Amino acid sequence: MADTQIKYTPSPKTGNPGQLSSAAETMQTRTAMLRAVYGGTETMRAQGATFLPQYEKESDTRYQARLASTFALNKLREAVDAASAKPFRTLLKVQNGDPDLDLWTQDIDLQGNHLHIFGHQYFNNSMLDGMCHLLVDHPDTYNMKSLADQKASGVRPFMKMYKVDDVAAAYDMYVGGDTKTVHVRIRSQRAERDGFKEVLYNQIRVIEIDPTKTSGIVQLWEQKAQSGGSNWDFIEETPLQNMAEVPFVTMYAGEKEADYLARPIFIDLAYKQIEHWISSSDQRSILSAARFPMLACSGVQIDPEDEKQFAIGPYKVLYAPEANGRWYYVEPRGTAIESGAKDLDKLEMQMDMMALNPVTGTHRQYVPQNERDIQETRVHSVVHDMAINCQDALEKAIKFMGQWTGKDYSQVQVILNTEFSNTKDRIEEVKQLVAMYEKRGISRETLLREVYKRNLLGDDFNIQNELTALAAIDQALTAGTDPNASATDPAAAPSKTTDPAAANSNTPANGTGGTPKTFDFPNNQDRPKKQI
Repeated sequence: MADTQIKYTPSPKTGNPGQLSSAAETMQTRTAMLRAVYGGTETMRAQGATFLPQYEKESDTRYQARLASTFALNKLREAVDAASAKPFRTLLKVQNGDPDLDLWTQDIDLQGNHLHIFGHQYFNNSMLDGMCHLLVDHPDTYNMKSLADQKASGVRPFMKMYKVDDVAAAYDMYVGGDTKTVHVRIRSQRAERDGFKEVLYNQIRVIEIDPTKTSGIVQLWEQKAQSGGSNWDFIEETPLQNMAEVPFVTMYAGEKEADYLARPIFIDLAYKQIEHWISSSDQRSILSAARFPMLACSGVQIDPEDEKQFAIGPYKVLYAPEANGRWYYVEPRGTAIESGAKDLDKLEMQMDMMALNPVTGTHRQYVPQNERDIQETRVHSVVHDMAINCQDALEKAIKFMGQWTGKDYSQVQVILNTEFSNTKDRIEEVKQLVAMYEKRGISRETLLREVYKRNLLGDDFNIQNELTALAAIDQALTAGTDPNASATDPAAAPSKTTDPAAANSNTPANGTGGTPKTFDFPNNQDRPKKQI
């Protein structure tokens, strides 16, 4: 029988902690290309021949001029930013928390960022790179004598975000019926001031957990940034207590190929943008050549010594020593230019489709409504699934914050916007919901909840407060009293007269007797009309 017992070997204190895992090597190759394309014209030009090949026998001067006159149509940035904005169109909400968590979310990373802003950045980086990581950290408290000292100091857990390039390696293990992160190596850098100079140090933090226990270690390694890749120096090792796994959360946005290896959603769009970059460079070059007709001559002999000083332009005199010599201009017919323009149009349409643009082609041709609906459904389903992944990742991170402080945050929910339909469609849906409510097919609470989900009510809307207020109005209307009148208001006191007409002062007899009681409704109505 095979030995299935989990064995743990702690990380050594010698060696190269910056060694990349196989997954990290693949991901960093992909993200290097994606980040360069996402940066647009500036970063794509910096790649030089990597993105814009230099043609055979093309001089360096001519190539540099062609590179400097090429500009990017940055569909990748447009696609990533548009997709990332959808779930964060309304304020992120945290439910089932406590006052401490409410306070922490106002500055979730100790850098002044609200959880909504932090989550948006987390989602954006995931959509671009295919994944993004966050570490739930806690300041060192080993030198504090008691829990009271910790609370007095204000230390508390917080989140740190790490891009793909920041993680040298990460490993998961199946432990106790669940997959847990047991080893992470995170890269960073620190600066040390030396007078007016600055010395940079590369750092590696090794965080790992013994899967057989709820404890682990944190190692710190350093290397001078200008050392040319010299050996790493082991600095220190501290214990990590009361953690069953490394508090490390990864959001995948794309096809997950293995642990910490994913194919980004927009990687094909990035390649298509590079293709457009090359084609647009060729098109601009041919336009530059075509705008200036070429001067040709026949029956003319030019002295090689004079050829270097030969100039063409206005205010110049051309002469032909040969009696039968002639000068004339040659102009291209424009067939190649037209073919290049068609190629660019085709590439741009393909880029729109890969960018999950629901209105593909509307600037070139009419797109039927049913086709737009199909495209919108495709777009919304992709972004909707990614929003659910982001909710789950943030909830797991909040759960880790609870573990650092001995709190149970397993019931905390993070709510993002997952309703992406346009306003017109949402209003039509609400009309149907109101009709169901009037026919008693759904409850008032369900109606309000569905309207709120469609982002037709403000972020400060509280359904419980609204239901309580409506219940008070219903009770007051049933009792025939003004729900807005205070207990000391004379108008709220019941009349002592026995006159039936006076007793029901809300209803004037034959339209002449009594004064109608005014409620807080339009036009002195005694019952609210439909507001939706």
